[in-house]
Amino acid sequence: MANFHLREDSDAEKAFTRVIEIRPRDSEPYKMLGELYYRMDDFEQARRSWEKAVALEPANAGLRARLERIKREHKTERDFNRDVTSNFLVKYEGREKISAGRIVLAILEDAYGDVGKELSYYPSHEIQVILYSNKQFQDVTRAPDWSAGIYDGKIRMPIGGIEKETPALRRILYHEYTHAVVRAITPRVPSWLNEGLAMHFEGRVLSAGNEKEFRQIAQAGKLPALSKLEGSFVGLRGDQVRYAYLFSLSAVRFMIDRYGLYRATTILEELAKGASVGDAVSTGLLISYEEFDRQWKESLQE
Repeated sequence: MANFHLREDSDAEKAFTRVIEIRPRDSEPYKMLGELYYRMDDFEQARRSWEKAVALEPANAGLRARLERIKREHKTERDFNRDVTSNFLVKYEGREKISAGRIVLAILEDAYGDVGKELSYYPSHEIQVILYSNKQFQDVTRAPDWSAGIYDGKIRMPIGGIEKETPALRRILYHEYTHAVVRAITPRVPSWLNEGLAMHFEGRVLSAGNEKEFRQIAQAGKLPALSKLEGSFVGLRGDQVRYAYLFSLSAVRFMIDRYGLYRATTILEELAKGASVGDAVSTGLLISYEEFDRQWKESLQE
């Protein structure tokens, strides 16, 4: 497992294969081998591994969904073109999208430098970026209608008819690239911190209207505890989505302004070591999670 997380793919493949030889009726090594092949962009081997895992664990709905997802993904992407830099692999359909792919790569290289400098972290592995039509994006990801892009180990986004760089495109790519960096540091991160950092690096700011609204909510004692914003926002709808993202940005902006961005990096590093969210925040900020939550809410009433 250590080889897998360290991205020592060849050694990880050998290790999972050995475990399968010892425990051929155990679905877990097949699952992990599938994840490894998927990460390596070997759809066929990933599909075979997950089919074996499903055969051993047919009642596992999540695993069956994973298998169906890779089938949809492979069907959509098998004829996609590719373009690469030293840090990114971008895939897209049709030669007419070559210029769009290169625009995306140029922005991502900027993000690699900018976000890396601020978080003191530069992923050593190649990051995949998949550019879809709007329909392909929905067919493959089944993402919420409000999603302009996702990061699930790969950056995925619908590109429409990109002909030149736009501020909106740059914001989306910086946002999703930040998720890639955070995930590279630690897969264990509360959504409020993950999304707050992504919004910070995309350049999002709270409007005067947002601040007034938050002040009223804070004064009424109706702000959620940050511990309630640790889970995924994917299932949220309407105002729930809006508030979850804006509260996350507000909390992270407060953290950066009061304690410095490097403290957020420390929290991520502590999470990577296995610390709980509360312990990671305490180590990073030198105050308790509850105290940080209190300070943030208090700042909104000023």
